[in-house]
Formats: sequence, structure tokens, C-alpha cells
Amino acid sequence: MSLLFFMVLSTFCVSFLNKKDQVVAMINCFGVWTAFSFTYWGSSGVSWESLSELFCVDIYSSSMVSLTLWVCGISIMVSSSVTSLRGTPNTFWALATLLGFLLVQCFMVNTLAMFYILFESTLVPMISIIAIWGGQLERVPSIQYIAVYTVAGSFPLLLVFITMELYVGSSFMWFISVKTDFEWYFWTACFLGFLIKLPAFPFHTWLPKAHVQAPVGGSVILAGILLKLGGYGITRLMMTFSYTLEMVGIFVITLSLYGSVYGAVMCIRQSDVKKLIAFSSVSHMSFPVIGLFSCTEVGLVGAYIMLVSHGLISSGLFVLCGINSELVHSRKIKAMAEGVRAIPSLSFFWLVMIMLNLGVPPCPVIISEVLSVVSAIALWPWVFIPLALYFVLSGAYSFSLYCQLTSSKLKNKPEVMFNEMTLKDMSAMYFLLYPLAEVLFKWDLWAMV
Repeated sequence: MSLLFFMVLSTFCVSFLNKKDQVVAMINCFGVWTAFSFTYWGSSGVSWESLSELFCVDIYSSSMVSLTLWVCGISIMVSSSVTSLRGTPNTFWALATLLGFLLVQCFMVNTLAMFYILFESTLVPMISIIAIWGGQLERVPSIQYIAVYTVAGSFPLLLVFITMELYVGSSFMWFISVKTDFEWYFWTACFLGFLIKLPAFPFHTWLPKAHVQAPVGGSVILAGILLKLGGYGITRLMMTFSYTLEMVGIFVITLSLYGSVYGAVMCIRQSDVKKLIAFSSVSHMSFPVIGLFSCTEVGLVGAYIMLVSHGLISSGLFVLCGINSELVHSRKIKAMAEGVRAIPSLSFFWLVMIMLNLGVPPCPVIISEVLSVVSAIALWPWVFIPLALYFVLSGAYSFSLYCQLTSSKLKNKPEVMFNEMTLKDMSAMYFLLYPLAEVLFKWDLWAMV
């Protein structure tokens, strides 16, 4: 509760500052909030701490809270130059702060009914960001995709929570432990909305549309935090209903294996960098699904390493894409190569982020992928074949992207808007790299010991 009060009080004080200083003040506030959220980090595993009658935290929720505050601050930092295009100058930081406030509550709340309400409430500020600063051509269809997929997919989950309140009398996720021979449609109702949110194949079609139309700050929040809400929700329901490996889980793992290969193939076919990063997210989110539904401790640790690491890496990729596209006013790979060739420092950042996204050691992504592969092979040894194909394809599109960005020959002198590239945009990359080092050395935080 103290973190929430601190956030409300700080935001209230910032609203009285000069409009030119509000963005910088909010970035500093998110930094302080992130540091304060580390006080909630307890011991590893499922041990939890009650903060009040409404909020509880354990290592899973506290890590998601810190990731939320960190990424929201980065989003405001890189979007401060974009907010003056449409709408009031400080509307973006207000919506980003509201979204961060809702997400922090969602990760800390201790009842499933309130979790569902906050889960759906995060749609409102995200849709508002896309509606105000999104692309002019297809932002309305992208908003429709997000709303219809998320609301329709989570509606069966609402029926499950209503049934719990009526017949069990409570939806308190820490004390209720229900394990019976549930039918497949019960597990489908529980997990469908979260699988769409991740998104897992074949419910991924809304994600590329949303990323293409969203501004750079919206894409950072969407990929860095909102996708992780699905993995967190699956974890909580599995703990609440004492989930063990069911036929539904085997089916979801099978789809995820196919989805990882499909996402990598789609990345190879893309000429739009933002779409490529979006399909890369679809491919990477298969590993948390495999790890969680394997119902093993190894899989759980691998899933959360991927959720946290991908939240930072995908944010960095979208920040780079935003910087590069503002320089050349295009998201096409050939056009963005002009900006990379004109500003050599961008080439270094692209190399680092592509290597992190690929999982080159010692990146924490490789730890997650290895643990997820081990948990999947324990279920069925032949699973290694599609996973090996994925690793080959992911290396192919990563290598191809970097070569096209840095090795293409320029016919004309690049026309780059140097004044659109600021120091704070580049500093955001350093802020995203630091937590990855922490994850690398503390990757066993999510172990149940």
C-alpha cells in the first residue's frame, strides 16, 4: 500500500510543476518508485508477504512490479519528444502513469475478482495511447483487434470467477486450493484470455497490428509489460487451482512449439522492422508457455527469466526502431540502414540488442531457452526437433537484420534529421541494459526453494 500511496502523492505533486518540467519529474519519479519497489523483494519461491487486506507480494509479483515501473519510466523518457504532435503536451505521461498504476495493483492484488477487473482496465489507457498517437491509417482497426481479442478471450474467465464468488464464497488466490478432475473446457476458460494476452499462437494476430500503429512509447509498454501480464495470470491460476499437467497443457505446448517456428519464419519475411520485432515477440513468448505448462520447477524458472528479460530486450528494440525511424521517417529496413550508416553508434546498439534478443551467451535469454527446452524434452524427447529448427531460423533472421542495417550500400547521401536524435534516447538504452545484468547473476530468484 505504501508504494501506491507514494505513487499517487508524487503524481499529485508533479501536476503543480511547470509543464516543461513535468516530464523530467515523472521520469525521476519512476526511478524512485522502482528503487522503492525493491523493498518488496523477499525470499525466492512461493513465500509471500501480506501488505494489507487487498495486496500481497511474492517474488513473482514483486519482479513484475519492478519491471512495470522501470519500463514505464523508459517509455516516458523516449516519448517526451513525440507527445507534442497531437493532444496536450503532457497527456502521454499521464496515461503512462495511469497504466503503470493499474499494472502495479494488478500484480499485487490478492483476489482473482479484483485481478480480472484491473486486468481489463489496463486496456483503457493503452487504447487511448494508440488512438491519440497511433498511425493515421489503421489505428481504429488495431484498437478493435485489441479490444475484441482481449475482452472476448477473457470473458469465460469472468464466468469462472463469478462461479467462485457464488459457490465458494471467495476468490482469494492465496488460501483457495481447488483440485478436482476438471474438464478441458474449464482449463480453456481459465487460460484462454491470458494466452491471448501473451500472445500465444494462434491468438497472436492482434499484436503486429497494435505494434505497427502504436507510438514508440506505446510499443515499449505493450511489449515490455502488458504481454507479461498473461504469463503472470497463468502462474496465479495454476497455483490457485493446483494445476498439474493436463491434456489442455499438452495441446498448448504443441501449439507453442509450432508458434515459435512460425514466428521465426514470419520474421524472415518482414521488411518492416516494427513488424519483425512484433513477430519475434510471438516467437519468444512460446518459451514461457512451454515452461509454465510443463509444470516443472525448471520450466517455471525459465519462464520468468524470459518474461523479465524479454520485457527489457523488446523494449530496447522498439526504442532503437523508434529512434531510427524518426531519423529517416520510415520503418523499412533499407531506409533505416541510411540512419545506421550515418550514425555509427546506432550500429553498436543494434548489434548489442540483436545479440541479446537472439540469446547469445551470456544473455539471460539463453538460460531461459535452455531451461524451457529441458522441461519440454522431459515430456517428449522429439520436442527437440522443432526447437532446433527455431534456433536455426532465429539466428537467420537476426543475422539478416543486422547485415541489412549495416552492410547495405547507399546510392545517395543519407538525409538524416540529426536534431531528432537526443541524448536521452540513447541513455534509455543503457537503463535497459543494466537490469539484464542483474537477471543474469540472479536468475535463480524464481526457484521454489
